[in-house]
Amino acid sequence: MEENKYIVDNSVYSIGKDIEGNEKTTKDLHDVLLKMIVEIDRVCRKNSVPYALAFGSALGMYNYGGFIPWDDDVDIVIDYFDLDKLIKAFQKDLSDEFYFDCYETNKKYNVLIPTMKFKMKHTYLKEKNVLLPNRCGSEDGVFIDICVFMGVPSSYEEHIKLIKRSKRIMPWYVFLDGILHIHPYKLKKKLKQFEKEVAIKYKDSPFVSQTVIIPFQDWSKDLGSKQSLSMPREVIYPFREYDFEGHKFFSFNDIKQFCLLRYGEKSLKREVDGKLTTIYPDSRKHPGHLAKFSFSYSLEEYKKSKRNK
Repeated sequence: MEENKYIVDNSVYSIGKDIEGNEKTTKDLHDVLLKMIVEIDRVCRKNSVPYALAFGSALGMYNYGGFIPWDDDVDIVIDYFDLDKLIKAFQKDLSDEFYFDCYETNKKYNVLIPTMKFKMKHTYLKEKNVLLPNRCGSEDGVFIDICVFMGVPSSYEEHIKLIKRSKRIMPWYVFLDGILHIHPYKLKKKLKQFEKEVAIKYKDSPFVSQTVIIPFQDWSKDLGSKQSLSMPREVIYPFREYDFEGHKFFSFNDIKQFCLLRYGEKSLKREVDGKLTTIYPDSRKHPGHLAKFSFSYSLEEYKKSKRNK
């Protein structure tokens, strides 16, 4: 099987009705997300900021040459030491149709969610089951998560110790922010300083992973292997171009190996009776992130339009 051959899946996956009452599918959402990826790609290329489509987006890139047909989000990864460069690039060159939130520009940002939320104006998206929402005060537009990868210890045991430091802070953070609605500024500052120390200490480590201050990233639970918490650096870097929905976007250096380590062999495309497919169960092929949404209005714009009728 050639690596540049992709699964063809024309199935329709509903994401429910938008706030205007119109039935929508993942294809409608993918059109919006693709426009957002194109903008990120444009700004990153212009400012020489390396980025990679990651996680489910990388798996879709490898299997489908684009979105996983039932997927309803996009993840992008940058190197920790490129974060300041990306922020400056967005501040300088981002078109007026988009905006972003992160701790480095707004101390109200929740540091236990991905490092940055890249959003599209004149849209609305509310996620299901959000324990720690973004409290920046900006609109809740359709978003792409931008995460940082950093060097981490070579041993599983040392990596777990680092994550446990974040997990010890987590209950206090949730209590203050999620229950009392008090911004835990001191805890955020402590976590960000911890992140910086780890990134510097393990800058040249042969293993990398998502930032250790996000305590939900124990990959070993997915595969039952102590080796799956982090990735060999050569699997991740340098980022390379791949096909994605008729465009050339970047992902990890060895995208197949990333998907294999992250999701297991059963997730990868294979040829069955002369047709490319996966053995992913149909029962799990459904979107799961969206509670309320609009691809035409922000929530405030929608409320205003209703008042004016």
